[in-house]
Amino acid sequence: MKVDSENLRIAEESSRPVTVIRFYQWSAATVSLGKHQSPERACDTDFCRRKGIPIVHRPTGGRAVLHDNELTYSVVSNDQTLFPVNDLMGTYRVISKGLMAGFSRCGITVIASAGTRENGDSREKGLQSPCFSSPTRHELMFSGRKLAGSAQRRLKRSFLQHGSIPIRVDYQFMARVLATSPELLRSQMTSIEEVYGEDIELEILIQALKSGFEETLA
Repeated sequence: MKVDSENLRIAEESSRPVTVIRFYQWSAATVSLGKHQSPERACDTDFCRRKGIPIVHRPTGGRAVLHDNELTYSVVSNDQTLFPVNDLMGTYRVISKGLMAGFSRCGITVIASAGTRENGDSREKGLQSPCFSSPTRHELMFSGRKLAGSAQRRLKRSFLQHGSIPIRVDYQFMARVLATSPELLRSQMTSIEEVYGEDIELEILIQALKSGFEETLA
């Protein structure tokens, strides 16, 4: 994610159009927190410490995400011809269209969420729900459950959007890390493996998403 931050700095300082779209994975299960989140309010820090799970702050906003068996994407741009850079929801909308086009190439039909209020659960008072516990506007849904969670950071002339696309989910493990219930997570999120019905080669998924963005931004 430091690479994403550096790309954002370059885009912000450049007098020329800059757009970078990246796909990557994590070498170990890691919790990333929104830029201003407190670890103690976002996850089970004691459990993470015992299990050697790193907790990091990402440059974008949003809530806690466990990055484990997932594909992460990032979009950085200052290009007004491709994105309505000054419009938060507008940039979300364009990126959602690119992802939707990519998923469609894999036979996965998703819709963009209209947004919802925070879901209640049995978390201890004062803790914040994780990212996948409820969809926000323009995040991608399959059969009522979130398939891709996203967050942005915006500067004067550019923006960075991160997104998490679970390939497969260990709901018990994720719930333990994020101090929530597996039942809540199962009811609110899904994964490529569940949606696709079988294993999908990562390179096929990446190429499909790449082509979806190319189609959308052409």
